[in-house]
Amino acid sequence: MNGDCDVNPSVHDGHRTAALVLAGGRSSRMGQDKALLTLPMAGQTGEALTLLQQTCSVAERCAAHTYVLTPWPAKYASRLTSTVILLKEEAAGAGPLVALAQGWSMILAQSQRRDQEIPDWLLLLACDMPALDTTTIQQWQEQLKTIDENAIATLPKAGDRWEPLCGFYHRRCIPSLNKALADNIRSFQRWLATETIVPLSSADSNMLRNCNTPVQWQQFLDFINARNP
Repeated sequence: MNGDCDVNPSVHDGHRTAALVLAGGRSSRMGQDKALLTLPMAGQTGEALTLLQQTCSVAERCAAHTYVLTPWPAKYASRLTSTVILLKEEAAGAGPLVALAQGWSMILAQSQRRDQEIPDWLLLLACDMPALDTTTIQQWQEQLKTIDENAIATLPKAGDRWEPLCGFYHRRCIPSLNKALADNIRSFQRWLATETIVPLSSADSNMLRNCNTPVQWQQFLDFINARNP
């Protein structure tokens, strides 16, 4: 059962990193569940992967424990490996900043209940980023060893805006995050603007693309087809 299984060991345990995949959006602009869109490229076993499966596959290569936060755990349970831990999102529709806070709270509680090491870092990933690259994220992860101890997160940046749904958040972000929510802040950009954030080395801009609409999804498919004629 996806909530109470043993997890894969990770070569990155020295960083005590967990991963949280957000799958709580209603996909209203897409017209169908984004998490279940099928990628044109096959997985390691040759089968077609959904966006959620692909994101979890990347996460599991970068973290000792991978969690999916969603209001609909039963819908996804049979589609994920037994090593992915499903968490029930209680504040559905409240936005990703609230989801990050809830995810941290539930992961800390689970770690204590299972007598596991508490993660120092949380890799936060949206489930609608089809071009995630494991190697790039692992290279970013190596930088965690030298992050300023005052920094609460390390994230890629596009122009003057942080990319908050593809990066690492330290456990010390929790007091500031909870205060922001108590002050009715729901914007990642507003919260992060008040904190010390370390920019990650630039990534291929395609890796950070997300797909919220049929047009964006088709653009991604066209990009893949052009790259692999």
